[in-house]
Amino acid sequence: MTWEDHERTTACVQSMPSNAEIIVVDNGSRPEVSDALRAMCAATEARYIRSEENLGYSKGMNLGVRHSTRSNVILANNDVVAMDGAVTMLVDALRDPKIGAAFPSVRNSDGSEGTDAGRFLSVRVGLGHATGLGVLFERLRINTTPDKADWLSGPFVAIRRETLDAIGGVDESAFFYSEDLRLCWAVRQLGLDLAFVREAVIVHENDTTSKRVWSREEISRRQTREFIRASRVQGGRRGKVATTAYAAGTVVRAAVARTSVRKAIAQGAIEGLRTP
Repeated sequence: MTWEDHERTTACVQSMPSNAEIIVVDNGSRPEVSDALRAMCAATEARYIRSEENLGYSKGMNLGVRHSTRSNVILANNDVVAMDGAVTMLVDALRDPKIGAAFPSVRNSDGSEGTDAGRFLSVRVGLGHATGLGVLFERLRINTTPDKADWLSGPFVAIRRETLDAIGGVDESAFFYSEDLRLCWAVRQLGLDLAFVREAVIVHENDTTSKRVWSREEISRRQTREFIRASRVQGGRRGKVATTAYAAGTVVRAAVARTSVRKAIAQGAIEGLRTP
């Protein structure tokens, strides 16, 4: 899926295996960008699907999935380049019926580690964040290593079509952010596991679309808001306690650090508690 970005989308498409069914969803780009995307798709035999408006991440992904015909689907950001063999390794991981979704090892464009992974927000983790004990005790932190994670970041995730259909597609509760958290939760609710395939490597330019329209503070606010919203719904009554504790921790940190980003994170957390 892409919006106003022909160059990165082209690099992403060209990194896919030659036998892949590639669907490019144009999320309401300007005519000149759309024309370039159409030409690229014609040259690479990718299928071009256009929305006349920017549907956001989840609706755009679901639009593309509706046009797919394969039993396995990869949901990919346009600012991703897959290294040799990555797609094959991820699809192979789905051969295990216990696996609901497979995630690659993510590298930033400078070669540094870019794989994000964490725990679902529990009361214990929320209190650890609020009290600062998460700094001392790893089990109280929201972030963890991929092998211990409840969720992994999803700029490039392989999933069986039947699994995606069973969870109702990509959750459309948010315009942007926390779709991967919601996806991992839904897959696990089916009793399925997640696979982290370390040998499958992708390169991801994080937030390239967001950075064109939002400031660092706005991105932080939106990310935190959607994380709190998703976690609140997933946890039921305990989720309300956990997210309230976590939000309290962000407010305390903002009061101490007094940076614009910290303030934006605290604002996003409070909005997440209030937004349906």
